[in-house]
Amino acid sequence: MKLKSIIPLSFLFISPSVYSQLVITEVYYNTPYNEKMSFSNDSGTVSAKKHHWGEFVEIYNISDRDISLKDWYLKDNQGVFWLPTDKIIKKGQFMLIAYSSFPTEMTPFTELFSTTLGKDSQIIFQDYMLLRNKAEGVTLGRSFNGTTLIEKSRVAWNDKDAFNFIANIWQNPALFYNVKSIQYNPNTTDNYEATPNPLEATYIPPTQNYEDLIRDDYQQNYSYLDWTENVNELLNRVCQINIEKTAQNPTGTYDQGSVCFSYDEAGNILTGASCSPSSGPGTVSQGYSTDELEAIRNSIVISPNPTKATDNYNVTMTWSGPALNKINNIQVASSVGVIIYGFSPGNGVNTTTFNLQNQLQGAFIANFVLNTGQIISKNILKW
Repeated sequence: MKLKSIIPLSFLFISPSVYSQLVITEVYYNTPYNEKMSFSNDSGTVSAKKHHWGEFVEIYNISDRDISLKDWYLKDNQGVFWLPTDKIIKKGQFMLIAYSSFPTEMTPFTELFSTTLGKDSQIIFQDYMLLRNKAEGVTLGRSFNGTTLIEKSRVAWNDKDAFNFIANIWQNPALFYNVKSIQYNPNTTDNYEATPNPLEATYIPPTQNYEDLIRDDYQQNYSYLDWTENVNELLNRVCQINIEKTAQNPTGTYDQGSVCFSYDEAGNILTGASCSPSSGPGTVSQGYSTDELEAIRNSIVISPNPTKATDNYNVTMTWSGPALNKINNIQVASSVGVIIYGFSPGNGVNTTTFNLQNQLQGAFIANFVLNTGQIISKNILKW
């Protein structure tokens, strides 16, 4: 059915926010059944089991990155439905949030809408919201602290005809296509309704850069952001602090068997030569191999990482196995290169603890200087 134009604004479709990664692209609220939870027939009052059968809200990921649905929600006048925390909506992908009297009356979308065939993984069922026909609205948003709800995309309507009953509709699913859905299409001026096509669209919003989309979130809600979506990437990305070599005398030597290695204050190897005559002739070595360095790196554990207020911002480093007795010096630096912690473990020492309480939130770099002068770097996050 068409939305009535008697009321100046029969519905409101807020276009995708320039700062929202996810947007509402379609709402199918006026399903061809009644708005009663029960009704009477010749047999008496029976439950309206197909109440809101086929109702859905479609969302779309307009960013160029896959997005976790953790902390995202849908809200109507009745309640809030938090999207599954373990669900990922891929870049350029649609996803449906459909009504069902879960779990006994699963909505058979693949029977109602042919565009959903084979796409069960893109359908999420919920029974928290019932989109009323007469006047209602649905909001897509995100929370950064579990309580503050920040609106990202919204669709609202005010339809004078609140009754759209088609008897035994479940026996003829094709009749669902006779009722239009609200769809996002900025190319139209007077009618945003069309035949429902869940998980597809006549108009697909253009893809936008993820960093541009989240800029506003970072600026306005910095204290609530926890980098969950990017934590593994940040921890595994080594951001070396490059200190230019300078002409100076080596500040120390490190003895590995019969081979000594000299390095400058930046940790750059300057020479590799035999030690004193009493140590034997020796040969020049380039240090540990790539595989050995990887084994040493994997033996170094930083925990908790990220560190946060609940941990009192304490950080503990431990090392064992391939790394034991091979670390001569540890330096932790801020992202701008300021050394905030240093430690020189002796033989048999395999742990150290320090605190980031007085440091700004962000990334820190831990440099482990080995007994060959080689350096292994790991990242530490504080939030």
